Amino acid sequence: MTTSMRLADPRPVHVIAMSLALMVAMGVSAWIARPIFLSLGALGLALTAYAAHRWPRATFVVAALAVLADPVLVPTVLPSTMTFGPIGISEPMIGVSSLVIAVDALRRDRFWPALRDPVVPLVALFIAVAAVSGFVNATPPVVAALGIVMTVDAFAVYIVARMLPNDSRSVARAVGAVVGVAAAAALVGIAQVALHPDLLGFASFAGRFGEGGRITSFLGNPNMVAAVIGFVLPFPVLATRRLSNRMHRRAAFALATMFCLALLLTFSRGAWVAVGLGMVMGLLLLDPRALLTLAAAVVLAWGISIIMPRNLLVAEAELPLYFPQTGAPSIIDSTLDRLDQVYERRDLRMRFIREGLPIAADHPVLGVGPGRYGGAAAAIIPSPVYAEYGTGLYGFRTVHNFWLHMLGEIGGLGTAVFLTIVVGLVLRLFHAARREQDPVRYVLVAGGAMALIVISVNNMTEMIFEGNFPAFVIWLVLGMVSALAPSAGLRRYPAAALEE
Repeated sequence: MTTSMRLADPRPVHVIAMSLALMVAMGVSAWIARPIFLSLGALGLALTAYAAHRWPRATFVVAALAVLADPVLVPTVLPSTMTFGPIGISEPMIGVSSLVIAVDALRRDRFWPALRDPVVPLVALFIAVAAVSGFVNATPPVVAALGIVMTVDAFAVYIVARMLPNDSRSVARAVGAVVGVAAAAALVGIAQVALHPDLLGFASFAGRFGEGGRITSFLGNPNMVAAVIGFVLPFPVLATRRLSNRMHRRAAFALATMFCLALLLTFSRGAWVAVGLGMVMGLLLLDPRALLTLAAAVVLAWGISIIMPRNLLVAEAELPLYFPQTGAPSIIDSTLDRLDQVYERRDLRMRFIREGLPIAADHPVLGVGPGRYGGAAAAIIPSPVYAEYGTGLYGFRTVHNFWLHMLGEIGGLGTAVFLTIVVGLVLRLFHAARREQDPVRYVLVAGGAMALIVISVNNMTEMIFEGNFPAFVIWLVLGMVSALAPSAGLRRYPAAALEE
């Protein structure tokens, strides 16, 4: 009897062991026979469904974090002939776990309270505006649907995250897991500079302004490394001021310094600006004295970036094969060189803006239609807009500017609705943080608000909110944190509905 109960009700360690064994088996079978790989994949999704029922938060967080493996880690393991296209292996996991969590939420009376959130009707309004834009512009339904889905799919993660039991301790653990994965990415990136540019097979990105190698870690793109680090940085910075335990505050400062160092080594100037503006604005409103903590972390990280060793595992004869500059690159000089290129109108992102603004100006209200300009959908299904205006993507998939993409596709009306979603959530989290007395909840709520500001500014030089892998992790964190900061309308409902 006891044995049968254990087999029917395995412990988490058993499920983890089975999952790891299944992952290894899938990696091996991918090189042997595709049918075996797909059969094991189906078994993996069944295991995901079971885990989502038993341990919904842990499973959903793991599924969302799995998107970070899709760009580089998964293709490294699988043969080049096997590809999952834009969805990777993570989105089926997210879909299955979301369905199980939603069904369980219906049974436990958490489904409808999770939907009573201002973000939900605004997302519905955005979809409606995008649909009208598609109709007015006679956009093919498949193109319009692809353009809309690639923008709003991550909001589903936000909604499902609110269906979880979101007490402060469980949210802190989930956010801690996200911060921990970002810390691992930062460490691998720093090691690329200190040890080897191609450490563990993750090739550094060659900088064009004397930077040497820009760290890529296991995310494969310095700008995405910077986006992930910029998003999580507010949490340790706020923790250095609010946590009651001195050792925890010191650990938070060390973590913030490491993030700042990795952020500098990405040489992602757009992310630097986003972090600077977002953190300064947020801290001025919430805790101005924390600006000194941030400044100390930045200065310390800057000093470390100058004196830290480089290329310790690279043979001297092989150094020219990598980057011409092997010493400490000048952050100031390389940035000035980049700004000089912008000033001389040779910067690609500035070219996108110059060529994209006339498109937005000719279609100011509803744009040219979803899936028709600037985003990945217009690259997947070729858009006639580029030929009409004599522009293009110049070998890239997007215009590297989410807000320009929004103005071009959905117009000022759709962009205004999306901005309302972002600004409304930021203000709501700020308001909750000002009233919060518990230090952990304060770090979570205030950190979420500042993180959203950072990412929103970073979207001026990247497409993080549109079909990009960090978006799922971002809206996962924001969904859980939002449950700790209910809107005025939600305060009429028992807090236990979302926090039990």
